[in-house]
Amino acid sequence: MFAFAKIWGNETLLRYLKKTVQTQTTSHAYLLVGKYGCGKKMIADAFCRYLHCENLGVEACGVCTSCRLFDAGNHPDVIYITTEKKSIGVEEIREQILETVGLLPYSFPKKIYVIPNAHTLTPQAQNALLKTLEEPPQYALFILLAESTEPLFQTVLSRSIVLQLPPLPDDLVAEYLQKNLLATADTAKTFAIYAQGSIGMALELLQDESFAALRDFVLEKIRQLPKMSLGDALLLAKEFENYKNDLRFLDMIELWYRDVLVAKSTKNPNHLIQQEYQADIFAATGVSTANLIACAEAVQLAKKQLSQNGNFRLTMEVMLMNIKENTKS
Repeated sequence: MFAFAKIWGNETLLRYLKKTVQTQTTSHAYLLVGKYGCGKKMIADAFCRYLHCENLGVEACGVCTSCRLFDAGNHPDVIYITTEKKSIGVEEIREQILETVGLLPYSFPKKIYVIPNAHTLTPQAQNALLKTLEEPPQYALFILLAESTEPLFQTVLSRSIVLQLPPLPDDLVAEYLQKNLLATADTAKTFAIYAQGSIGMALELLQDESFAALRDFVLEKIRQLPKMSLGDALLLAKEFENYKNDLRFLDMIELWYRDVLVAKSTKNPNHLIQQEYQADIFAATGVSTANLIACAEAVQLAKKQLSQNGNFRLTMEVMLMNIKENTKS
């Protein structure tokens, strides 16, 4: 579970981390940056286990005292910073790091602090941590996990080795789901695209009944939109306000028009991503290619405007009117 071999993708990064241990050139601080569910925690776990392994090979041995302690979840020299709040405050940094970092490791060469969700560190917490990052004890090693570097001080970034975890290719995510018998080929392909390169997100979506319900609702409304009255279309914009904090519904609409375009151009159902909607997708191909492209572009424009803090209701109304105009009979 905590082995490098269990991690999918990011092979270059994994080789680099292993080499730093093998050549004893590890830094005092690493910052792993990647979107939610991309595997930062798995990589940190494997790295911690490998760093302390007493019989180091291409993987941690799994049988030495350190590996057994880590696998049992009670390694004394690997400390995970926790909080019950939405952000990591100065209190957590003081109590969980600053008050203990001066104490020698319990019985292993390194004392490792892992900080999940480091992007939520408050400015006060970052200031409190900064001096230790600048002048750490020789035995201390910090692993920060963040979804973005933007909230972090430049001084924190400059004192860490920043390692970016890019989204995984869709086919790799789909392959993971299939090989682990978590989804059929068609379902795996669909959920891999919605997960946007994150295996963790794909796993969550597969288990999230509300996601499936949302997709059914959104696509049913989009199928009905061409025949809706103007008033009903505007009411739909109001309904979508219920999902203003979950913009995946826009990905669903965009993917719908992608499939309709593919169906129209190839006539081949095997090329569709959302195979379960095959009949409805082909039924929607009566619209011209130019109009279908315009629909997809309307969704893309809405996503861009919302990312720039555009008015949600107005953005939805304009998007739906554009789609309705381009798909009317």
